[in-house]
Amino acid sequence: MISNLRVQNFRVHDDYVVDFNQGVTVITGPNGSGKTSLIEAIYLALSGKSWRSNFAEILQTVGDKPAEWWRIDLTLDGGEKRTVKFLNDQGNLKKSFETGGKIFARLPAKMKKPIVLFEPNDLQLLYGSPARRRQFFDRFITELIPEHQTNLNKFERILRQRNNLLKKEASADELFVWDLQFSDLSEKISQARRDVVKQINENLTEKYAEIAGKNDVINLKFMAGGPLDRREIMNELSNQKSYQATPIGAQKDDVKFLLNKKLAKTAASRGENRTIIFAILARQIEILRATNQEVFVILDDIDSELDDVHKNNLYKISALSENNLFATTIKFKGKAANHIKLSSLSS
Repeated sequence: MISNLRVQNFRVHDDYVVDFNQGVTVITGPNGSGKTSLIEAIYLALSGKSWRSNFAEILQTVGDKPAEWWRIDLTLDGGEKRTVKFLNDQGNLKKSFETGGKIFARLPAKMKKPIVLFEPNDLQLLYGSPARRRQFFDRFITELIPEHQTNLNKFERILRQRNNLLKKEASADELFVWDLQFSDLSEKISQARRDVVKQINENLTEKYAEIAGKNDVINLKFMAGGPLDRREIMNELSNQKSYQATPIGAQKDDVKFLLNKKLAKTAASRGENRTIIFAILARQIEILRATNQEVFVILDDIDSELDDVHKNNLYKISALSENNLFATTIKFKGKAANHIKLSSLSS
């Protein structure tokens, strides 16, 4: 668990310190008070990155002038300390991660902590684009399989190169070496997505019922963007004629959400769609906890998405070990070991 957090020049916070007790942490306050900034700092210190922006955009702004530096100090139970620093030295951007008495330019993979994150944009999962859904599941897969992000980065570069060659009407021989790499990575990425969707489906209906108190049947359906075997992908690519972009592959994958065997996007109410997303998050937490001793859960801004009963149900099933659950909300009615109340001037 986290025992202490200090942020300096971090978004709206000038210098803010908070101690945590064991149990669920709920941060409340009006819009602009810095609720999300605190959980962003936790996420950044544990994962090495922000889900919101680049490091320079985090700098606190006083008037029209941003600060030159920001800093996070986080202490974990047992005494482990982590410090993240960012400096804008006349346009020369410097960042560092210090833990265990060592300083790194990037947080090493072995020091990253598994995190399940909900942020408001996730509400667009059911209604948004396939790319949005791929991003959501890829974020979770990377927590399980760190090399998945490396595969994604390589795949995107190869896909761009292959598409550029197609536009130039490259020959089959020129495409061959790219097709080999594309097929291999497409198979790995799509297989990983298919496998994690299968895992989430197990007990998903039960998690939905625990949050919503309803006996609906919830399913996810993985829709592959082409063959899942690299040899079949190669075969289809070799037969490709006069395309300007690669027509098959992991870049075309999608996931459908089903409520009682009907497409949830059209069959479910807005409230039911929200609850499906939180049930998926609950399954993600359960899956990670089966492979890790310590999992952190960050839920940002769920006020408009669940009423108090549903929120408390979510907190309960999200926190088998309640020490690592952090949630932000405008108002909170319930019990929490840590209830941090921010005002508009919280620093």
